[in-house]
Amino acid sequence: MKIFRNKNFIVIFGLSLGFLVLAAGVAFVRLAEIKTPLIIHFDAFKGIDFLGDRFDVSSILIVALVIVLINFFLAEFIFDRQRFLSFVFAYVSLAMSALTFIATVVIISIN
Repeated sequence: MKIFRNKNFIVIFGLSLGFLVLAAGVAFVRLAEIKTPLIIHFDAFKGIDFLGDRFDVSSILIVALVIVLINFFLAEFIFDRQRFLSFVFAYVSLAMSALTFIATVVIISIN
């Protein structure tokens, strides 16, 4: 793959996957013993407005992983023609993975 020749892409996509693996590990460890419904969304004005279970938290992580993989393949596809856009895909993946990690930690801390 062409994109592996550039060390910046390896680091950025590695950090993206690292955030997702860390979020999955934290969620697996902290939510393993919880059997009650989880608070997925909390509004300061209305209160709890979305309850779910462990599958909903894992589906958030799976969707984030799919988005990172799609961005990786798009960055690989346009690497030779538009290197700047490849970096945009990479950094968007990193930001989205960091936000997914934060969201997972917040869901865990609320419950």
